[in-house]
Amino acid sequence: MPKSTLLFRFDPFEVDATAGQLRKHGLKLRLSGQPLEILIMLLEHPGAVVTREEIRQRLWSSETFVDFENSLNKAINKLRQALSDSSDKPTYIETLPRRGYRFLQPVQRIESQTVSVQPEPFAPATFSSAPIATPNKPPKARALRLTLFVAAALIFLGFSWLFFRPLPAPRILKITPLTTSGRADMFGRLQTDGVRLFFLERRGHRWQLSQMPASGGAVEPFPTSLSNAKILSVSPDASELLLASFTERGRLLALWLMPSVGGTPRRLGDLMATDAVFTPDGARITYANDDGIFEVARDTLNPRKLLGAKGPKQSLSWSPDGRELRFEWITAPQDGATLWSVSSDSRKLHQLFPDWREAPAQCCGRFSPDGRYFFFVGFSPDGSRAVYALREPRGFLFRRSLPQRLDTSPFFLDEPVPGLDGRHLYSLVIDARSEYVRFDPSTHDLHPLLGGASASWLNIAPSLDRGVFRGEGSALFISKLNGSERGELVPASLHPEIPALSPDGKQILFCAKPSGSPFFKISAVSPDGGPVHDLVSESFSVYAPSWSPDSGKFLYAADPDDSTHTGVFVYDCNTKHSRKIPGSEGLWKSRYSPDGKFVVSVSGDNKSVHLFDVSSQKWTVIAQGKVLSPVAWSADSKFLFFQDVLEDDEPVHRYDLQTRKTDLAMECRPLLEGGVLRCGFEDVLPDGSLLLHLTRGDHNVYSLALDLP
Repeated sequence: MPKSTLLFRFDPFEVDATAGQLRKHGLKLRLSGQPLEILIMLLEHPGAVVTREEIRQRLWSSETFVDFENSLNKAINKLRQALSDSSDKPTYIETLPRRGYRFLQPVQRIESQTVSVQPEPFAPATFSSAPIATPNKPPKARALRLTLFVAAALIFLGFSWLFFRPLPAPRILKITPLTTSGRADMFGRLQTDGVRLFFLERRGHRWQLSQMPASGGAVEPFPTSLSNAKILSVSPDASELLLASFTERGRLLALWLMPSVGGTPRRLGDLMATDAVFTPDGARITYANDDGIFEVARDTLNPRKLLGAKGPKQSLSWSPDGRELRFEWITAPQDGATLWSVSSDSRKLHQLFPDWREAPAQCCGRFSPDGRYFFFVGFSPDGSRAVYALREPRGFLFRRSLPQRLDTSPFFLDEPVPGLDGRHLYSLVIDARSEYVRFDPSTHDLHPLLGGASASWLNIAPSLDRGVFRGEGSALFISKLNGSERGELVPASLHPEIPALSPDGKQILFCAKPSGSPFFKISAVSPDGGPVHDLVSESFSVYAPSWSPDSGKFLYAADPDDSTHTGVFVYDCNTKHSRKIPGSEGLWKSRYSPDGKFVVSVSGDNKSVHLFDVSSQKWTVIAQGKVLSPVAWSADSKFLFFQDVLEDDEPVHRYDLQTRKTDLAMECRPLLEGGVLRCGFEDVLPDGSLLLHLTRGDHNVYSLALDLP
């Protein structure tokens, strides 16, 4: 019987609506379900608006209970990722805020029917009885030359096929979760000795070094006398561990050696490093700091500078033959991390992928134990990430190829580490689960916000009727506090951070860093949506905007570590000019008091709170701690609220400006004992309730079975 086929073609893409496939240059892409159905709807009406209601009616029935807005945004993001499209500068799919979507390119629609063809009946062959002419045999020399020519051609074709044949791609065969608690912290990375996996678990104000069988099983604490420590490297014979101790997640950490079966750690002199690893023979230790990469013996004697490169360096990984060290390097503060290589004799330094557009930023590289592959995480310009496998040179016919994207799963894989069996890759998988709640100090009740949806940087209007926040997918949204009437304001491509809704409700400030820009700037958008306007754009990054009570000014800060531009600034919305607050060097995260008489700021290292008297123009240090949260004001300007996130059980404190005394505003211990990983204080609302950000999930550990041809 005839079969109908419906195809849509545009640019290099082809959609087979009958088979439910999206192909690019003839190769099938991983797209199905609702994202593919939405694409087909758009292709059926190119240039026309397909409304959100039309999509709802076709893909989500009225009887189905689902968070339509969130599900639709996720489906559109997956569709754009498959087409390598951008929401702010779309090539294919244009967003019409609060209306729907439009397909921008010409579409060729092909409808055809294929008819089954029956084979012809078999007819016996007929043979002629005529004699066959036999040519004369060539001379022996001619036959030899012909044989040699054919042999040479076959050899040439064979070598050409070996060199130019398509190489089979490495792939993931199976993904298996090994943990489900969501407590694994990416700061601890992931290490293995072939039998066990080591990682950090977050427990309130502290971290616990944990271990579990690499094949899966119970998670147990790893015994060590260090209160907070993570494993940086396992020795080649698996007999020792290289540890780093810390009190906060800083860059420079103290190095220790410890037997892998447990015991007393031994401090490695006074070495402080951002990362460290055993050399392939286990005789020495390679470590990095902001001044370079160095090698030292286990007794910390005979140090050698391998590379004198400035800037943060992480993820040191030696090739198994000891000829090459690869590492992650941020070459300039405004740039992202990229992967680099240096030879063991320090002579050859080069960037691994200098012109790679698919993933221009990379991190977390590790060699496989046999040296055949190099695994790492790559970041695409749209902010998505994936694990890649780079095939390493082996044999004289090897040709260098581009990295192959290893995972096409919906998971976000981080910190991959190859198993010693050569058949597994272990990874931390993002399982971010958090919610905003409002804590009532009078009743001690918690009231969920945003319908329990995950979000960050929630800023609530003084009228308590709506809030602006960064949601899943990293775009900026506004909604009612119960999560309804949610609308996108700023696309994820601008990397919006720290929104601030003006007291008069007319503007929203936020930090923005468009793709390709080296610096953050301060921009503004209307709560009703519309164009984004840049207000403060400098030749350096600026952060953390916050409004004055009358909405006529706002505060912002330059990078506190930038000695040239550091400081807190006041921007006047009428004159469009900024001025620096005297003595504000090294400070940021600032807020006006509701009466406008004071400014409170946090030091760049988050260890002290500073109060500025506007009338006297003087600063006073009013609190100190390990890692302090941003400080919030009470509505009457009489109290300041703050939290030290590394203090036992993470309490929230209240500072009285008249008595200069501090008392307890809230205890987080009951929440932490109830399964919350972190209880984060963020603001005081006009009704006196506290805004809390509760983290319920971070990362889990996964095992990935591999096919590595």
